[in-house]
Amino acid sequence: MDEALDRLYRTVYRAARAGEINRTDAFDLAASVLELKPADPDAGELASLSLDGAGVSRSRMAELALTLLEEAGFRPGFTEEPEWLTRLEDAMRLVNQDVAATGLPDRCRLRVDEDHWPGHNGNAHAETWDGHAGTGGGIVPASGADPVSALVAVAEDAQDAVMHSLWSVWPVCPVHRLGVHARSHDDAAVWWCGSGRHAVAAIGAWPDR
Repeated sequence: MDEALDRLYRTVYRAARAGEINRTDAFDLAASVLELKPADPDAGELASLSLDGAGVSRSRMAELALTLLEEAGFRPGFTEEPEWLTRLEDAMRLVNQDVAATGLPDRCRLRVDEDHWPGHNGNAHAETWDGHAGTGGGIVPASGADPVSALVAVAEDAQDAVMHSLWSVWPVCPVHRLGVHARSHDDAAVWWCGSGRHAVAAIGAWPDR
């Protein structure tokens, strides 16, 4: 995706999420879709509405724009959805309660990629007290869309980072003495013991040693 199109997508997304949209931007979005898919009905409707007069429903234009952005594969980042980052930061604080409860020497922090390019959002990363980060691609912004997915994503990334700092499994089920992993269970984010097939604790509520 080129820089101009990426900028247009992000501008339209922010406006559409607020229920308002600039008609020029709406037309440009529709035109970019129609260039590739001339018969697209949503793009055709959005183009038509953007050329109509003052009586046009801005909410309908916003609805069409969001549909077209989703179909185009646009993924908003923390700039467009700042509350997603807030949820991830809240999740990091809960995970750090488990870090403390298991007796580790310090806490993890959440770091956000500053450098990204058109069509790519900066991800977040859990980083340990001695600078270790997870080996994966980090935490995608959309993980912060709800509290449970935010907790699971941050716990997974922090777990990977902590294990690289310790060179050992973390955290460990106090009953089965094997490593656990983060997952969603019964609409909650938990540390799950695969050996005993049970939740050890909600993430953020690991039992003190």
